[in-house]
Amino acid sequence: MAFRVRSLQKGELDSFLTCFQSAFSIETSGLSVIRNSLVNDPYFHPDRIRIGVLDGHVVSIAVILHRAAYVGNQVVTVAGLTAVATHPAFQRRGFGTRVVQDAVRMIRRQGYDLSMLTTRLPDFFSRFGFREVLKVSGYECPVSALARLSVEAKCSIAPLDYQQHWPALAALYHSYSQGRTGMQVRDTRFWETWPRRGTFPYGFSSELDATGLLAVVGDQIVAYLAAQNPPEQRQLSVTELAHLREHAPAALALLKVAAERSLKSGTSRAVLQLGAAAPLLRLLEGQHVPLEVDVGPGLMILVANQGWVREAGFRNTDDAVENLFRSPSPAVWHRDGY
Repeated sequence: MAFRVRSLQKGELDSFLTCFQSAFSIETSGLSVIRNSLVNDPYFHPDRIRIGVLDGHVVSIAVILHRAAYVGNQVVTVAGLTAVATHPAFQRRGFGTRVVQDAVRMIRRQGYDLSMLTTRLPDFFSRFGFREVLKVSGYECPVSALARLSVEAKCSIAPLDYQQHWPALAALYHSYSQGRTGMQVRDTRFWETWPRRGTFPYGFSSELDATGLLAVVGDQIVAYLAAQNPPEQRQLSVTELAHLREHAPAALALLKVAAERSLKSGTSRAVLQLGAAAPLLRLLEGQHVPLEVDVGPGLMILVANQGWVREAGFRNTDDAVENLFRSPSPAVWHRDGY
């Protein structure tokens, strides 16, 4: 039987999804989320979907997500390796290994600075040069503590309409991300396609109790928040929170309103996906909000290109990794499919 690895070809997306579904045992309805995230990715290219084909059947898969991120104000290219899977009927035959080897070769050949993935199988990926680093997914605290916040910001709170407000959000995010190591670079294509990918969060689906809020001073949007509170989770997850530098208290006001709303539905815990250097953390600590670090499953990285390390001001790769990930890293690294 002939096995080979190649890029996804026209008409093979359903075969890719069938392999994914079999490997991860997900509901058929959940495949639409995977499909949307791929076909509506602004940087999608079929060459970055690697498939292992055995006698005409897709039996093993891997996806390379193209992203970029700031190291200070310098931009590094990031290849997110995700959806690595082999159909259960064809496992333990080395097919997954060959697909990952192919993906890593492509990452190096295309000149990416960095590759990253999350996994519960670190020993498998360490064979390809990936190393484990600390993954901080955010900070947990009681919703009631957020609802009791004392807020001095003089701003009005308004609902977020993504189609109407995304240009303002893009400008605000650009201002917020400057100088913050680990923040993702988001260009116009990224913002235009975000809702179609089922994010921010999940297209503000009412089924997921998603919330979008703006803080407005005069006619200017100075902060925005996106959160979800699915009934089955009983947890307020703040997935986006950004503000102009002099308006951190306005972001605090958004947190307070979101917490007050979620309390009414019986939610007790909140997860804030904020970076370690977020000014908001100091304000929360100043009001004695008990924050617990939320550490997720294994994050692994591969420095595919050494050239950017010294250009970004680091003495060596270890120093760069320490700064990027163990500081701990901004939570934005762990969203958008990573």
